[in-house]
Amino acid sequence: MITIRRAQFLLTLCLSGKVDFSESFQSSHIGEHQNPGRQSQIPHYTQNIRYTHDSSSRLEAATGSSATSGSSTSETKTTKASVGGKVGNWEEIHNNWVLRPPSSEPPRALLHFLGGALVGAAPHITYRYMLERLADKGFLVVATPYQLSFDHLEICDDVITKFEKLAPSVAQQYGALPVVGVGHSCGALLQVLITSLFPDTPRAANALMSYNNKPVSEAVPFFEEVFAPAFSSLAAPNGTLPSSNEALKMGINLARVATEGELPSDEQLQKLVSFLPPFQTNANIKIPETFRQSLEKAFSPSVDALSDAGLLPVLNQLFVSLEQIPKLVDEISNFDKVATGARDFSPPPPAVKVAVGKAYRARRTLVLGFKDDGIDESDEIEEILKEATSITRMKRPMVGVDVQRTSLEGGHATPLLAPPLEVAGRAEDILGPDTSQERLLYTQASDTVDSLIEWLEAGNL
Repeated sequence: MITIRRAQFLLTLCLSGKVDFSESFQSSHIGEHQNPGRQSQIPHYTQNIRYTHDSSSRLEAATGSSATSGSSTSETKTTKASVGGKVGNWEEIHNNWVLRPPSSEPPRALLHFLGGALVGAAPHITYRYMLERLADKGFLVVATPYQLSFDHLEICDDVITKFEKLAPSVAQQYGALPVVGVGHSCGALLQVLITSLFPDTPRAANALMSYNNKPVSEAVPFFEEVFAPAFSSLAAPNGTLPSSNEALKMGINLARVATEGELPSDEQLQKLVSFLPPFQTNANIKIPETFRQSLEKAFSPSVDALSDAGLLPVLNQLFVSLEQIPKLVDEISNFDKVATGARDFSPPPPAVKVAVGKAYRARRTLVLGFKDDGIDESDEIEEILKEATSITRMKRPMVGVDVQRTSLEGGHATPLLAPPLEVAGRAEDILGPDTSQERLLYTQASDTVDSLIEWLEAGNL
């Protein structure tokens, strides 16, 4: 909450026109890269971490959050949801999906990835090919899932909270690592907001794919005419019965539990009964533990088969993504706070443009767009960043700031349209890279990764 308030305060200062943060680059943010003999003009996250040596080998982030380290150099927090959503070599650590490079060498950099609206809730699956290729090139990939909201600062705060819980253990294991923000669509917008309004989070380099800062009315066709009334109807009270939106939440939750190979809890069953008028009762509903265990054991072979086939994690994360819809319905139809509910993003697009022009801090930025993307605003963000860069160069001529623009063949969903790297690799071994990419329709996704890698390597990473 404090972090959000600080971001809101900075936004207010930017909008007031009285404060300009274009001179806020600090020399302490530049450090030597882990690889000997190479310099990186990108800040290292460990410069924002202080080490407190005590009996528990505690590592505290600069914000005051802490993580406890045991004998392992990386603490992995395993939850039921993470078990259901785990694919390949991905690890779930403090609600971040982490993929380490296959080499025993230290990572070249940490790439902090944020996906697009809705699909960003399961980035390790929806962007699997792209992220696994980046990890294969020696980068440590941290993909932080987030729940979509009309309040973008709230999303940023949640993302940073998750990331900062992970950062100390990463710093302890690998030492100083450059942090590069990578975002697609809404994720690109979030990276820009983090870099502009959350100064304690280091971001000297950002790769922004399919940047989009449109108002809701333009980003979602027929929002006012169709979606807002429909969502309001879903959330409306239904006499003594729960609303349709509550029923939707329950259905999605039960489906997700099933993908984890478990039966609904007694509490979930009790809530389910409340949706069925003929059976509404205050009596406690409880499945005997022995019967529950027997049923779960009977279903176990089917669950294992689906998991081994790679279908169960995909189904699990599909329902995790769908869980965002009832939340958005509640925001649009918030009867308790605002009669009309949420009708645009916060901060609104004009405010974002002002904040970026005055407070964006990244020294290197790649703006990557696609030629057939109807909602892309890469040209606009490029213009804003270049204007900010010109001002910075006049005031701080010794500070190197670079904005690079790349336009590729493809559309808004191009980074998503590819098979897992393992599948692509097998196909390429049999058919050859060009034929495989053509037949499996991931040529443009491959070109996107190539452009990202080329830009990263140009920055000595």
